[in-house]
Amino acid sequence: MKNISTLLIVGNLFCFGLLSSQVGVNTNTPKTTLEIRAADKNNPLSNEGVIVPRVTSLNVTNAKEHGLLVFLDFEDPLTEAVERGFYWWNNTGNTWIPFFSMNKMTTDKTITYVSCKNTFNEGPLTSSSTNVRTLGFDINTLIANDTGNFEINASGELVVKKAGTYHVQGVLSLHSIGNGVNAARDAYEGIILVNGAEPAPNLRTAYGFPSGATIFDSNSAISGFVTLNVNDRIRFSINRYYRDAGFTDPVTITPNGTLSNLTLRYMGSF
Repeated sequence: MKNISTLLIVGNLFCFGLLSSQVGVNTNTPKTTLEIRAADKNNPLSNEGVIVPRVTSLNVTNAKEHGLLVFLDFEDPLTEAVERGFYWWNNTGNTWIPFFSMNKMTTDKTITYVSCKNTFNEGPLTSSSTNVRTLGFDINTLIANDTGNFEINASGELVVKKAGTYHVQGVLSLHSIGNGVNAARDAYEGIILVNGAEPAPNLRTAYGFPSGATIFDSNSAISGFVTLNVNDRIRFSINRYYRDAGFTDPVTITPNGTLSNLTLRYMGSF
């Protein structure tokens, strides 16, 4: 009886296909050759979806239709020469082409993290010092899932060897040591430099906090997108653009250790 019911269903679909060039599942008004809808798109059932044939090897000998789609449910964990994912058959090159693979997705979604040094390259900011400081990265803190494309050079700059567009997220943390008796308010800009200059659009933040009589930490975030070329160099710059005019008490402002950091997320080559 079950086989008879199945034949009736298939027969109905076949007959419907003869009458109409479009077939719909859970819809009477398909917009394409085949349209499949969930019964309730806001509350889909666990078995709603489409499964293409799942295979554990790719047939490379027999003739196949151009565009044939399968899901390869196998990979070589040692060489990754064969990767789990969707493949389609290309008659032009007589080969299977992956258009989604788990390993490639992980590699392309490069995430790089690095913390800053404990000191500015030019020494601490003081009440009598100049106002611009550069802040390099600590080579021992570099973490990347694509280590061959990132390094820290002798100047403390992050060198990017993989061209593309990146999402940049940085945190600048400054520490003010109170050496005087009078409080003053300083204001700072945190800037991300690429090859010693600001990229377009620029990536910067601003923050003000007391200095002098008060021991204080400041934390500010920078976020945005930047397109980088091979061997582009990244570092932080800090500019003290305002301080109380009459303030002369001793003050020392330094980076707040590894709380200052940078994260790069590779978005693609576009």
